[in-house]
Amino acid sequence: MAETLHIKNFGPIKEAKIDVKDMMIFIGKQASGKSTLAKIITILNDFNFRQNDSTKLKNELEKYNLQSYLKKNTLITYESLYFRYHYSSEKETKFDYDSLLERLFAIKEKKKEKEKNELIKVVINLMITAIVLDGKQRILFRELGNDDSFGFHDNILEIFDKTKDNNKYIDEILSLFKLEDSLDSYKLLMSPVKKAFQYIRPLDSLYIPAERSLIPLLSPNIAGLINNDIKIPKHILTTIQEFEKAVQEIEDLNIDILGSFRFKRVNGSSYIYHNKTQRILLRESASGIQTLLPLVLLIEHSIQNINYLNLNYVVEEPELNLYPEAQYNLVKYLVKNCLETNRQVLSKNLIITTHSPYILASVNNLLLAHTKGKINAEKANTIIENCSWITPENFNAYEVKDGSVNKIFNSENNLIEETIIDEVTDFIMDDFRTLALIND
Repeated sequence: MAETLHIKNFGPIKEAKIDVKDMMIFIGKQASGKSTLAKIITILNDFNFRQNDSTKLKNELEKYNLQSYLKKNTLITYESLYFRYHYSSEKETKFDYDSLLERLFAIKEKKKEKEKNELIKVVINLMITAIVLDGKQRILFRELGNDDSFGFHDNILEIFDKTKDNNKYIDEILSLFKLEDSLDSYKLLMSPVKKAFQYIRPLDSLYIPAERSLIPLLSPNIAGLINNDIKIPKHILTTIQEFEKAVQEIEDLNIDILGSFRFKRVNGSSYIYHNKTQRILLRESASGIQTLLPLVLLIEHSIQNINYLNLNYVVEEPELNLYPEAQYNLVKYLVKNCLETNRQVLSKNLIITTHSPYILASVNNLLLAHTKGKINAEKANTIIENCSWITPENFNAYEVKDGSVNKIFNSENNLIEETIIDEVTDFIMDDFRTLALIND
């Protein structure tokens, strides 16, 4: 099942139908709605929002100062392997497998016992189906193997063959391990299934806003900002709090995206080192460093923190204050660290909003590296490390324009359309060509 988002009449968005992938790019003019889409996806990927029926969309939108975007004719529908959501002015509904299972197991009425057991079996089977469709069956194999009630079995992966039209996963698993078809067995199976299920979805989001250059200046005063109820959007306050944690825990960090710079904490102060001895205070450093450092520190902190394994990363305008070469290096860094890789099996997604043709061109290089890597992995790897390749099947890109979205990722050649990249700079060159024709 594809992950889809359909929005009508929400803020600047008149209508948008989006196929949501592990990595998303939204390009568009200022105030076109690209950040609006990123924020909606962020909210819908939030674990607490999905699990808590009392948490309403309007409350979450207030964190981003978007509550006024809701209209009487607003419609939002979101469907994924793990969650379904619908919003209209008349009703708001959520469906999440985890929360449904908890409610089912809480039913104590005897007369509903048979119906409850059947529903539990259906839901667990749907969760296994989602795990298989997302390519995470080896994780379920591992979790079953580590569970005392099951263990490792050579034939288990055959059950999870994605080419099979199989809606009887539970029956086959219980038969393989010689367990009865009963509620007690479902309870035993639920534990490894839930452990594997968490890997197919992000549990939280790390939103890195375009205002990030202000974060190093504001973070020392975060307590005062909160206590005095300063009117700063809550999502920015949250990012400042996360940055403050990162600064306290990461005392030394190489910033090789920009060259041979290092960040160091010395006696409670933040410095940027140009070499072993030359240093300046972070607040006195170049604008590119002040914009880039919060982004990198937040990501590095999330990588080191075991509680942040399953994250939806959202990066607004990564190009800010960066030379084109640094933009390219940053895109490679983001793909390497904010998406699933062969090094780690994690549920990690990445959304980028941008104006920059250099970001789009950089992404195309990483897409092409994956395609050419299938022909000659060694050669492709010498140009771009395979940890920064983008898998085309897990990528999508849209231009946000005039209240709607247009897909700009070509699924046939697995690249962002070159015309989109050219259009960004063509209007500048049009004036140049016209001026060049002036002879007298």
